[in-house]
Amino acid sequence: MRESMNLEDLKNMEFVNESEEKNISDKSAYRRYSKDIAITVGFLLGVNEESALKRLDTEEEYRRIIEKIEKDENALAIRHLNNIRSNLIIHFKTVSRNLRNITADYKPLDKMEYFEADFRVLKRLDISIITGRYDLFEYLTNINNEIIKRVDKIEYLFPDWIKFKNVRSLFIMPQNIEEECKKFQANKNAYPFQRYLYWKHPEEMGYILSTDSNILEIAYRNNGEFFEDYSKVTDASDVTKFNISEFIASGRNVQIFIDGENADPYKLASTIYGLADYEIDKISRIVVYYDAVYTSNAWQYLKHFVFDIPVETIPVERISEQKSLVDHSLVVGVSRAVYKENADSIILVSSDSDFWSVIRSIDDAKFMVMVESDKCGNNFKTMLRDNGVFYCYLDKFKTIEDNKFFKVVFRKELEEILKERFQLGNAKELFRDVLNRSRAGISDGEGLNIFDKYIKGLRLIIDSSGNFKLEIPE
Repeated sequence: MRESMNLEDLKNMEFVNESEEKNISDKSAYRRYSKDIAITVGFLLGVNEESALKRLDTEEEYRRIIEKIEKDENALAIRHLNNIRSNLIIHFKTVSRNLRNITADYKPLDKMEYFEADFRVLKRLDISIITGRYDLFEYLTNINNEIIKRVDKIEYLFPDWIKFKNVRSLFIMPQNIEEECKKFQANKNAYPFQRYLYWKHPEEMGYILSTDSNILEIAYRNNGEFFEDYSKVTDASDVTKFNISEFIASGRNVQIFIDGENADPYKLASTIYGLADYEIDKISRIVVYYDAVYTSNAWQYLKHFVFDIPVETIPVERISEQKSLVDHSLVVGVSRAVYKENADSIILVSSDSDFWSVIRSIDDAKFMVMVESDKCGNNFKTMLRDNGVFYCYLDKFKTIEDNKFFKVVFRKELEEILKERFQLGNAKELFRDVLNRSRAGISDGEGLNIFDKYIKGLRLIIDSSGNFKLEIPE
């Protein structure tokens, strides 16, 4: 069991600076890249399990993803259809010769060793691509059509933040099938275990399914776009996580103080989400000071995404349009925590250099600072580094799975705004008012039919200018 360190020990500890990570030979010093999307794409392309596992650190990583996909018949169909497609192109001449020349050792396509196992699965799924003819381009067309039927039904396997149309195109062969086959044959070793995917400009670049970022870059480039959302597919390095772990482990009363004006709630939640259980248990509380007018409402929901750590959200009123008291309130809060609550370890979340004064003036606690790379100036980082204060970047931590925090905040805020802007009242009262204005005498039965059709059938639409309108059924 690791012994707790006292303050003197921590002063003598040499933290590894992120700027020095490139000098460390161990691969754990570098950013971690997620592989969930790559594993999913690999399965759909037909990469066999043994080959996929050789590229992963643990089998558990593979099983966690695959167990969900294997239950989806559309995903299974795409996997085995693409396997047949890949092998058909690779063995094109051999297969074509066999189908054209019926000899004693003739075998139909679904009985050939390259395809037999995949055809068995297709048969179980009630999918037939057999044409009875020997034109292999016709088979490839049938395979493509079967994939097109199913590919939109597997969109749920991918995170919402991905442009699915780009991922979708990986599985769809362009209409110039013959040219596409020649491109694949000429570059087959560049493709993952020689499994076909649409790749506009294939090139040797190692195993393209080694990380999510690799395959997403290809998918986006195929469609004339650039993948840039790396915070969704990369995580902080092991060195950064080790330094955080050591800081937390050495403290007896660890508290996190957040400058809500100069910190991103989603990135902060992702950072805490990436901590180990024993690290989370050591954190006494999280305190957020935020501007009641100009700061994100997401801070109100942070408590739902930091496990069981107590969270205090403290709104701070502005003394004028130009002046906020968040920084002053936070300094007072940190001082109170150290001198009245015996906090000995403070994690300060802010990119504002103004807080250097509180770090410098309080000797009875150690500090760690979490900043955002695009908001924190070099002078502040230099000051921290020169004085032995460890800092790390919030935006180096991988976004919470499926961006759940943002989705919760977005839905809550949407609900509130809709309540403010849409006041239609009671549907039955609306129906009675319309009938009264229409001056029509109708039976009860006819009234029910009209209510069901015109009132229940009302549909909210968005016109070409982005304005909301209620559409009345014809």
